[in-house]
Amino acid sequence: IHFNATSDNPNATGFEIFSFTPRGAPSTSDTALTSTSYGMQPGSAVDAQSMALSACIYHSVLGHIPEYDRGIKRARFAVLRLTKVPAVLIEGGFLTERGECKLIANKDWRGKLAGAIGMGIENYRTLAVKKQPPMLVADYRKQTKSVPIEPVNQEGQMKEADASLINLVGKSAFASPRQTSTPSKRSSLESAPIVP
Repeated sequence: IHFNATSDNPNATGFEIFSFTPRGAPSTSDTALTSTSYGMQPGSAVDAQSMALSACIYHSVLGHIPEYDRGIKRARFAVLRLTKVPAVLIEGGFLTERGECKLIANKDWRGKLAGAIGMGIENYRTLAVKKQPPMLVADYRKQTKSVPIEPVNQEGQMKEADASLINLVGKSAFASPRQTSTPSKRSSLESAPIVP
């Protein structure tokens, strides 16, 4: 679990989840497809499981916390390489955006994020043990009945939401974004050497 920071766009917000790029597939950030994108880049024996885990956590977090969705991505980060068990990198938000930094500093909000991640992991385990289909964002929202499907209407007015959630994250979490976020440049994790 990690929190983003960027000097490229101080208004960048939201969470994203990374799993290791499977063998023969390009990373999400590849700007041009080259032979190395589809070449025999090392994969992992748990590529499929890591992708399933990332989807389960993603749907749980979106279902419990109204946060800007940056999506599920694939990357060849050193922290995801050579894992023997399913692994994901969760970017929980941006420390460089004032409103999101306040949320991240809030112990209750971090507890809610951790709980949502934990529920996603439990949902992943249920896939294998009980052979049940994965829960999706709408399923989590129906279960909790606290996160509105659309936090604001077309006029920017807040729709009905659970009072405890509003008290926890504040009304600003439900406001329309002033500017569209753009992904920040990344280099350090993807180019970090493998340490045995």
